[in-house]
Amino acid sequence: MDPRLIIGPGIPLVSPIKGRTAGAAGQVQAGLFGKVLQQVMQQPATGKVTVSQHAEKRLQERGIPFGADTQALLSDTIDELRAKGARDSLVITRDGAFLVNVPSRTLVTAMDIGEMQDRIVTQIDSVSVKNV
Repeated sequence: MDPRLIIGPGIPLVSPIKGRTAGAAGQVQAGLFGKVLQQVMQQPATGKVTVSQHAEKRLQERGIPFGADTQALLSDTIDELRAKGARDSLVITRDGAFLVNVPSRTLVTAMDIGEMQDRIVTQIDSVSVKNV
């Protein structure tokens, strides 16, 4: 054993892997991780849209309809936005404007269309206009 790998009298710091070098083991693990990551990224992340407490409060205060049709529309739109690499997006529909976080599939806040006049929306990277 290499004397640089020994701490104290006869206590090895690391033990060698028999049959493979440590570099080969690391490459096998990295290759496997890359394959799994690629498979996960290619799978569509369809599903339910989570509504934040802030968004829920805004929906109620502003009387914005948020039924099953709107939820399905947002879910489909989030899937489209995810495919394009979007992260924080403004989705404009007939019923309102919805700010969504795409990776977490979360409705962050909501505004009615009348409120959108003379408004500035910051910290978004994309806009999707649906059924207007």
